[in-house]
Amino acid sequence: MSDDRHPDHPRDRVDFGTPRGGTALGGLHWRQLGLFVAGAVWALGWTRATSGPAGAVVGALGAVGLATAGLARSGGRLPVDWGAVGVAFALRRTLGRARYRHPRSGTGPRLPAHLADIRILAVATDRGTIGLVRDGARLVVILEVTPEPMLLAGSAEMAGRRAAWGATLASLARPGSAVVRAQWLARTAVVGARARGRHVDTSLRERLADPAVQSYLEVVDRIGDTSHEYTLLIALGIDARRRPGALAAQAALDAAFELSAQLAAADLGQARTLSPGEVNAALRAGGDPAAADGLPDTPHDGGAAPVDLRDPGPMACEEGWGALHCDATWHSSFWISQWPRGEVDADVLAGLVLAGRPGRTVTLVMQPRDPVRAVREAEHSRVRHAADEELRERAGFVGTVRRRRQQAAISAQERELADGHAAYRFAGYVTVSAATPEALEDGCRELAAAAPLARCEVRRLWGEQAAGLAAGLPLCRGL
Repeated sequence: MSDDRHPDHPRDRVDFGTPRGGTALGGLHWRQLGLFVAGAVWALGWTRATSGPAGAVVGALGAVGLATAGLARSGGRLPVDWGAVGVAFALRRTLGRARYRHPRSGTGPRLPAHLADIRILAVATDRGTIGLVRDGARLVVILEVTPEPMLLAGSAEMAGRRAAWGATLASLARPGSAVVRAQWLARTAVVGARARGRHVDTSLRERLADPAVQSYLEVVDRIGDTSHEYTLLIALGIDARRRPGALAAQAALDAAFELSAQLAAADLGQARTLSPGEVNAALRAGGDPAAADGLPDTPHDGGAAPVDLRDPGPMACEEGWGALHCDATWHSSFWISQWPRGEVDADVLAGLVLAGRPGRTVTLVMQPRDPVRAVREAEHSRVRHAADEELRERAGFVGTVRRRRQQAAISAQERELADGHAAYRFAGYVTVSAATPEALEDGCRELAAAAPLARCEVRRLWGEQAAGLAAGLPLCRGL
């Protein structure tokens, strides 16, 4: 019997670290300190400007209100943050940017506001034509990955693959790398009508009267209505401002080919770059998964069906406070506000990514940090945390386990950077999609139940659903 089956064999464990609190003083953010200072100025101004008790009362009430806005939280946000989100949402509604209708003809915008900056480019290479996405100042190349099974792998094998993935991320963050952002995206959907196009050879059309063919088609249709399709995409973002157009495109292709080779060498899966038509389909399916049923999967008249690269968006969409209606699909996006704390199994997120009904998209966006700046910030964080602890002790506050874990996480980060590991900023998002508002709410409740099992906390992006859906597309957005 192998060691992986031994009951005492240590399991592969990972540590996501502990999130640090404030960034200013005593665990508070700068905007909180700003509200406290504004409250003190308000109280002092009214007390001196108005004689009698009226000025003192007004000043005290204003100071208490501003202090409450800096301390009270609702839904994980401060009142000042909710105010900024509400004003931005109301402004989009007033200007008509929360609603979009495709012009079909004429000179109107062919993309909604949250996708207005993207353009799909076709680049001819010796490996075929590859699609790139120009998103503002970034050039994004997208790879589709067929991963190797890991849930049934032993602890040693899983630890080796995790180390290989870490080495791959380290290579993307090396000094001089053209990659400024990386993203992986896992999407589930019902196979549906595409099953017949993908699993039935075109030569069977001549034998449709054959009972065996009819029986096979019935099985394919039945499987297509009940089976799930899992798609794993990796997107690499290049800063096009640092290079002219041709050099930026070449850098994106080189990074994609290098990543494909590294994944194959580490037995992490087979990756291939998407063609322009496939990039168009991936973006369109992100807004409306049912739209993929209308996209051809087989050659048309001996060649690929024509695709309008200028039109990867929906026909219509409307953003609401808690959901976004895009064509025939309703979406609701969530931000992963809390990752697992302490050491957990390496497959702790499997339930969040793989379980549940189809129509869930989980994505992680990562941005490599400059090593010198990361070391300097880690050292500054350690000094700042020590100063905060000394200030709290003088004020009589008792130390907590959370504060001690934050100190341990800062020390661990500084130690890892000193050992030469890469540093990343990252953010995770989950988008739930369904055909009806009722089914959408059911999917959101399932996600809320699955998140604690994955040791995560998710928060609905109230008032920011368009940006949340864009973060769930392979565009390297969300940071």
